[in-house]
Amino acid sequence: MNIWLLTIGELLPLSDNVRKLRVPMLADTLVGRGHKVLWWTSAFEHQRKTWVVKEDREIVIQPDYKLYCLRGYGYKKNVSLTRYIDHRIIAHKFKKLAPDYPKPDIIVASMPCYHLAYEGALYAHAHNIPFVLDIRDPWPDIFWQQFSGLVRTAIKAILYWDRQRLRQEISLADAVVAVSEGFLNWALKKVPREKTERDKVFYLGYRQLEGKITAAKQKLPEWLDKIKEKKIFLFLGTFGRSYELRLIVDVAKKLYDQGEREIVFVLAGTGEQFETIKETTHGLPNILLPGWIDQQEIRELLRLSWAGLVPCISALDTLPNKPFEYLSAGLPLISSLEGEMARLIDKYGLGFNYRVGDFEGLYQSIVKLAADEQLRNKIAENCLRFFQKFGNAEVIYNEYADFLESLVK
Repeated sequence: MNIWLLTIGELLPLSDNVRKLRVPMLADTLVGRGHKVLWWTSAFEHQRKTWVVKEDREIVIQPDYKLYCLRGYGYKKNVSLTRYIDHRIIAHKFKKLAPDYPKPDIIVASMPCYHLAYEGALYAHAHNIPFVLDIRDPWPDIFWQQFSGLVRTAIKAILYWDRQRLRQEISLADAVVAVSEGFLNWALKKVPREKTERDKVFYLGYRQLEGKITAAKQKLPEWLDKIKEKKIFLFLGTFGRSYELRLIVDVAKKLYDQGEREIVFVLAGTGEQFETIKETTHGLPNILLPGWIDQQEIRELLRLSWAGLVPCISALDTLPNKPFEYLSAGLPLISSLEGEMARLIDKYGLGFNYRVGDFEGLYQSIVKLAADEQLRNKIAENCLRFFQKFGNAEVIYNEYADFLESLVK
């Protein structure tokens, strides 16, 4: 098959040391099964806010796997008018360029961005091509859900045509898939449309960590080698506004003031909050900010950590990449996610839940887990079992590929 993937915002697989998320893992699976993949994406890297390439360009990953990077406007903040403009430019360029390429057998578009997905839906409908809409986030609802009263009403009015665009692409979809049951139900209620056997949930998942690599076999980065014997509580990701990182800093400060020296916090990544967090952690030896780290460093850090932190300020039923990444290494979760992820943590014994802004809840979870190695190891076993059953990317994306093949047939 000839398959088009329409997604912006994910790291592009331009080297072996890139952290692959949903689309690269799906693309690898499809190419491995003999299909051709063209991934329409952005020339701008969302995570580090830098340009991957400075003009529209096709990049060959493998003979049957290509990227088409479209240059938008670029942006400095995740929630901003410039990001909105950027996404509209990319969608317009796709609309203009798509007719020049051989028609695909199926199109899979991620939402967000609903602008690019909308153009993909129209193209698929016009050419009688199966169209799959993959729901990752409840845009544009998240932009007004944090407000109330007249402000919420005003934002909904401003985004009226965006809401209509979302409804139309859901209506045109031959199948709606999502990263959680909550998100799938959210999408289907927008039309509304009855759930069918073509509407499915595929968790984001993560690649299974390979056999342990000890420091004797591979030299650890100096910053990591210094703390490898400590109890590392890890946050791994973009320092966006949707993460309550300051609460972690406050907990770290209290623990250090109490004389706790075995617990260390590693907040790895970059983003909007990085400089602010860097200033607030100045003089706190129990917090490390290594910045952007590569895939090998990520894997070593996962192996050495005691637990994974998921301090999300996010929509109900969000199941992001982060928990699955931690679970792949058997890391207990300490999470503020509400809804589906919180229920999974309770049901399968994957760690601790706390509420956004709950300093005491986060503090007590960390103290309890750090003080009881037997409890920590029991939860770690639960995490590995859960990951093998529900989070292993090899299983998830082979099932996703099976599903796409069945739609075309």
